[in-house]
Amino acid sequence: MKILVIQGSPRPDGNTQAVLDTVLAAAEQAGAKTQTVQLSRLKGAVGCMECRACKQHRDEPGCAVDDGIAPILSQAVEADLILWATPVFCWSPSWLIKMVMDRFSSMFKFEDTIESVRSLLDGKKMAAVITAAGGEKDGADLVAETCRRMAQFSKCDWLGALTVANVVDAATIRADADLTERAGAFGSALVSR
Repeated sequence: MKILVIQGSPRPDGNTQAVLDTVLAAAEQAGAKTQTVQLSRLKGAVGCMECRACKQHRDEPGCAVDDGIAPILSQAVEADLILWATPVFCWSPSWLIKMVMDRFSSMFKFEDTIESVRSLLDGKKMAAVITAAGGEKDGADLVAETCRRMAQFSKCDWLGALTVANVVDAATIRADADLTERAGAFGSALVSR
């Protein structure tokens, strides 16, 4: 199984990565190959321009914007599972994740109407790792729902979200044995489902 991790924290070594490290170690131990894209390290990336050039390409993303996100679109088509990793920003995914999600519109090919959409991601899997300084019902639930709906519209199997709420810092996350066990179980389950 090939897992493409789209890591959307502006702090590449922060709380989200601390949880993700455990998830990915377990997934790799279960046999997955993982590739992580740190969105904070992309230069000159932009969101969807809604130019609709991608709609001229039937069997590939075909995004006309030539930036650091363009290769991610192709990597997503090649992956078996797309794992969104994001902190909660004002009841939403981080702006970096939102920018990539918007660009995923190039994955959707409309035959005649919006109801007849064909997805280049059809049959793949999606999941999410979400970290939040606040409680689970203080925005993390909305981020999980956003990711679930992305999976649904993409015609992907939704494998769920691992939400880690009330996070303090990366060191505290790594020292939490219960959290490490929960994150490891989530990572293993991604491969077995």
